[in-house]
Amino acid sequence: MYYILIRPAIRKMYYLFASFSLGAVSLLLFWIRRKKIDNSKTKAILLIKLERIGDLVLSLPAIRKIRSYFPESKIYMVATSYTKDIVEASPYIDELLVYDKAVSLKDKVSFIRMLRKYCFDLAIDLTTRNFMFLPVWILGFSKAKVTVGLNNYGRAFLYNIKVKPYPGVEIYGKEVMRILEPLGIKSDDYKPKLFLSKSNEEFIHMFFKERNINETVIKVVIHPGGYYDALRWEEEKYAEVTEHILSNYKAAVFFVGSKRETSLIEKIVSWAGDSKNILNMAGRLSLGESMALIAKANLFIGNSSGPLHIACGFDIPTISFLGPSIPERWRPQGEKNIVFRGKLSSKDYDIEYSQVKDYKQLKPITVKMVREAVDKILSKE
Repeated sequence: MYYILIRPAIRKMYYLFASFSLGAVSLLLFWIRRKKIDNSKTKAILLIKLERIGDLVLSLPAIRKIRSYFPESKIYMVATSYTKDIVEASPYIDELLVYDKAVSLKDKVSFIRMLRKYCFDLAIDLTTRNFMFLPVWILGFSKAKVTVGLNNYGRAFLYNIKVKPYPGVEIYGKEVMRILEPLGIKSDDYKPKLFLSKSNEEFIHMFFKERNINETVIKVVIHPGGYYDALRWEEEKYAEVTEHILSNYKAAVFFVGSKRETSLIEKIVSWAGDSKNILNMAGRLSLGESMALIAKANLFIGNSSGPLHIACGFDIPTISFLGPSIPERWRPQGEKNIVFRGKLSSKDYDIEYSQVKDYKQLKPITVKMVREAVDKILSKE
């Protein structure tokens, strides 16, 4: 959920080069394709989504509409190995095709050959504004009869149906849904809904049982990490909020995150008193297991990242912090979400997150403000 920023002049030159090269490739790959979609004859559909966890979660409403619009079709989806748990548990997808970016060229060629055997009637690239050409190449080589995608970043030459991007700012789910409009698919429901696999439901049952955590214990899941420091609320403040929860409620606090966030969370746990009611699960759970834990929470607290949108997908009350990102695009959908914003000027929308080394955007958000939000939600439990 971030933009790779390139200097405007270089970016323009790159787009021109990309457009030319993709145009040349499209001539080499040209085959006759139908441009009109006949639902009754659309037997196999390919969806491509190679972006991050949060991007995929926020694309689920569009995928849900594709499923309802093509109820008899078999829907395949190309996704990454780190998002596969979301796709595998979804009733909207019939088969997951995992694309691993780290594999050899030989394996990539084998993947493309495998795709071509499916003889897709329709392929949809669900990539939005991220600077990615990989989905276009996969779609172009898929041999699909009809291809659909956004006409941006010089990617449109391999699409039969080119969708004009919305010029302004809109929520991410709507941006993805817009790709489907030429197919006659429209919806104003942008709230994601997630599902758990049977194995992950069994996992979380045993997880709580082994730790003697019963239904009466309030479960709070916290994700203090995020891909960039600029998106994170301060570590010390997370520790103070954790102390507040444990001092005032019969609760267990679970920290989730990736392996690279382990040291960050260990620091917060230490500051919070290292209580037996704090469980640091960073780097210890698969994505599916983390989803199962979040799905059982009474409250989720975290920065703007994938776990936040997972919580919304399970309709869990959330408290979140949005740093230098566009709130109209990334704000959690639903009525159970309390969102805090720091001081942010319009120019901050265009900075590269990796260049921001402090928490200046989120500093105005005090512990007192978050404690009050916690009490507002947990007092109802």
